[in-house]
Amino acid sequence: MSWMGRLDEVSIPELLHLVSWGEKTGKLVLARQDAEGLLVFRTGRIIYAASNSPREALGNILICRSLLSEETLVKALEQQHTSERERRLGAILIEMGAITGKTLEMVIREQIEKVMTEFFLWQSGFFRFEAMRMPQSGEPEVDARDFFLQRGFSTEQLVLEVVKRVDEARSWRDEYAAATRATVPHSPWDSAPREVEPLVMPRVSASLSAVMADFSSPTLTGEATLGFLRHAATRVRRGVLFIPGSHSFAGMAEFGIDIAGGRAEEHVRGLVIPRDHPSILADVTSKRGTYRGLLPDCFWNDYLVKELGGRVPHEIIVVPAVLDRDVMAIFYGDNLPSETAIGPVGDLETALVHAWQSRARARVNAHEQGDSTLPADQGRSASS
Repeated sequence: MSWMGRLDEVSIPELLHLVSWGEKTGKLVLARQDAEGLLVFRTGRIIYAASNSPREALGNILICRSLLSEETLVKALEQQHTSERERRLGAILIEMGAITGKTLEMVIREQIEKVMTEFFLWQSGFFRFEAMRMPQSGEPEVDARDFFLQRGFSTEQLVLEVVKRVDEARSWRDEYAAATRATVPHSPWDSAPREVEPLVMPRVSASLSAVMADFSSPTLTGEATLGFLRHAATRVRRGVLFIPGSHSFAGMAEFGIDIAGGRAEEHVRGLVIPRDHPSILADVTSKRGTYRGLLPDCFWNDYLVKELGGRVPHEIIVVPAVLDRDVMAIFYGDNLPSETAIGPVGDLETALVHAWQSRARARVNAHEQGDSTLPADQGRSASS
């Protein structure tokens, strides 16, 4: 059984309700001109979600959230690489006592919610649902299986959480605008449906493994993130690493940020800047080049200043990681609370790009050698 249509005729929440209510097992593939997405269901429960936007690996999330040390991650990866059989990083960390099953489940659920939030902001596109036969237990051999959960999550509960995320984003924007008496830019989640797009139907794969592998997006690992941030901290006093999605730039990691009454890493990971509104992040993405100088005056730049403590820096540096003309990550840095000028930073762009190129090179080598079963840190995009 399969069905397809346009997202401006049937909304994604409506589609998810139909799948959940009917306890369907299969895949829902979403597509539009600039993005693709995938949701996999088992008896109406979501077991996997992915898009082709850049994302973080499991180890990177655990480290950036201070749930795991770099030393422990390295030990777990060594076990994974030397194991005679392929093993998931999450399972190894649980066996080591480094994290609990509850922690792993929490991280997977949050990643699924992030992906679904991206889909919920789509105003147009196409969908195709295909029923699939799937065992009631066990896991497929797929690229991003560290973000695959056998029993899945309640689809209806996830929909409620994602709707809450979107509403909170709107509320934060409106509260900031009211406090500053600033005019709020038109927001993507408030926009009307776009004009009808040319037909770009979702891809169809023959197996669950194949369709999930189709959405193995560029991934930043924990070791690469820490290595870059350590290097960047020798150039500036404060820094934030952002990951671009189809609709927004999301905070991923930081150093030197001081947030009153809260943990800086959690605060930064909740920071979202719309991608299609004027901001320094959007400008750097559009020009695909490093910016250095004063922070331009606009609504979302002012919002960024507020979210990073409220002081306006005398100078900033914003560096994109560009691979094949696609921006994979953006680094923002300044010297607050000091007013000293930023020194030489020419190597920051090279260092940031290198973090992504190392993964790309591993994939190319695996393809050339005909090896589709590399250890997770080399060949699977969400395992470290």
